[in-house]
Amino acid sequence: MKKKSWLKRLAIALAGLVGLVAILAIVVSLVPPYKNAVRIDFTRHLSTHHQDAASPTAGQESFFGVPGAARLIVTSDSREARAIVRLNGETVASLGGFTDPLQSEFPVALVKDNEISVVVDGPPGSSVSVRVKQVANLEMHVQSRIHFNANVSDFRASRAFYGKLGFETISRFPDTNTHAMAQAIGIETPTSYDGSQGDFAGGYLLHGELIGPGGFDGGIIDLIEFKIPRNDAPPYARINHLGMAKAAMYTTNISADYQYMTRIGVKFLSPPAVRSDGTSFAIFTDPDGIFYELIELEGKDEKTETTHITRVNRLNINVSDFERSQAWYQMMGYDVAEKLASTDSIDVARAMGFEEGFEINGALLTHRSDDSTVELVQWIRPYDPERAYPIPVNHIGMHRTAFLTGDIEADVATLKSQGVQFLSDITPCCSGDDSSSSIIAFYDPDGTIVELADAGFMSKIFSALSWFRAWRAEEK
Repeated sequence: MKKKSWLKRLAIALAGLVGLVAILAIVVSLVPPYKNAVRIDFTRHLSTHHQDAASPTAGQESFFGVPGAARLIVTSDSREARAIVRLNGETVASLGGFTDPLQSEFPVALVKDNEISVVVDGPPGSSVSVRVKQVANLEMHVQSRIHFNANVSDFRASRAFYGKLGFETISRFPDTNTHAMAQAIGIETPTSYDGSQGDFAGGYLLHGELIGPGGFDGGIIDLIEFKIPRNDAPPYARINHLGMAKAAMYTTNISADYQYMTRIGVKFLSPPAVRSDGTSFAIFTDPDGIFYELIELEGKDEKTETTHITRVNRLNINVSDFERSQAWYQMMGYDVAEKLASTDSIDVARAMGFEEGFEINGALLTHRSDDSTVELVQWIRPYDPERAYPIPVNHIGMHRTAFLTGDIEADVATLKSQGVQFLSDITPCCSGDDSSSSIIAFYDPDGTIVELADAGFMSKIFSALSWFRAWRAEEK
């Protein structure tokens, strides 16, 4: 009799649990996608023109615009410089000289496909910069950064390396996938893959895992070895290359971690150094030469068998123009939280891999929903103009980053309306034709690859959490 009573209570409890889960599922399904309205001042066009007596007339340049009002901003390095700017066949600015602050602004109107030309005259070597800006009011549904990708030449060796730093496996994914998925990341199909190690012959073949130091809350690296197609070219040689050149790992004890990591063979550019703001840091490389920055933050210094790394978060993205890219990453949900120092001591420069001083224009950007951080940097000196890694996204190094959205179709439509270029259409991901999720990849202004992912029901759960976080923030 007692046994039956116990079983009955268990059945009632299980039924109640199932009912609660069902109610939560219904509630979550009714939550609208998290969205963020934002006003963005885009840079539609940016160019610099030099005085050239042999050829004073500049050729036309094309750029995208949204039909409507915009502003033309003309800046010079010389009061005596003269400039004529023509936009879509009409003269919109004629400057016979500049006064402080050597900048003039003019109202202009744009169409979708615009043509601009600039003629510069004046003292030899004088130059004029032209920027066209346009304000847009947008709604986006980006909820969080999912991960950034690190491609490696030997997965087993790299996985062991990151394991020694305290990184654990968070999730695995298929080694092969559909032709559509291959095309979504810039791979031309069919490839040489013969299908012997899984389905989808003619697609890609890889092996990878999502790894992190503290579960989903500790930040995630999408660690991948591409086998077909393979690209063994080394990663960026220095941290000032356009694109994603490094990421930061936060530690509560940089001294102990430096000693432990050097003991197990990790290569550092220098011992820990201290920036002018008091931050202790050290830059190291993984087995393929991918850069990471170890940054010490205050926190409980717990005993550990590996490192004191608690989170991998700050993703560095180098850009050719800070103003243009800062506005662009606003679309992804990032706002400026803190400006970075434009320079620092020679000791700090050497700890970053430079023998001489440096100068940057940069800031830390924080996501409105998940507090993930982007370190957006325009290098003034030393400057490396080479573009970010091209497609396909199999180059060794940090090749792409992915964001979670609650409405991928709406966000893609918004991005297309602002001239963003995509690699493919929205594609089912990541378990073949039966996938419940979807992805799409596109370029930032400097060619860095960015992804949007819609995780189906999981996106709805994240939408509910994002709405709750926004409500709590307003209450505070």
